[in-house]
Amino acid sequence: MKTLVTPADLDYALNVILQDTLHDLGSLCRDLQVTPRDLLNQVAIAMARQFLAGTRDFHACDEVMNSLFSDIVDLGVREEMPEPAFSIYLAFDAGEHWHTGDTRDVLPWERWTRPELERILGALGDNQPRP
Repeated sequence: MKTLVTPADLDYALNVILQDTLHDLGSLCRDLQVTPRDLLNQVAIAMARQFLAGTRDFHACDEVMNSLFSDIVDLGVREEMPEPAFSIYLAFDAGEHWHTGDTRDVLPWERWTRPELERILGALGDNQPRP
């Protein structure tokens, strides 16, 4: 099994995930010859990078992360929670709504999601968002 997916593999995975909300993660991972943990983490990191770089908007990235939520949790129940995928999911989730004290002129994803993704990627040593 390989541990990194290629950009083409990532595009293929995103197409499968977005076209079928009931996607089969096991089958997708077998097709790409990658473990579920590696795929979930790499897709999540790609969504964080693309959002931070402005190549994919918040709503598109949030849709991908919401589509992966059950896969992330299922893996976390059976094994260790996949990180940073779970933290990235939570960062996007935090941007879906206003929080107590937010005024309506605040964009929740700018106030809550962007700084958390910058922190997560920075902790990974990934300070340069890539599209």
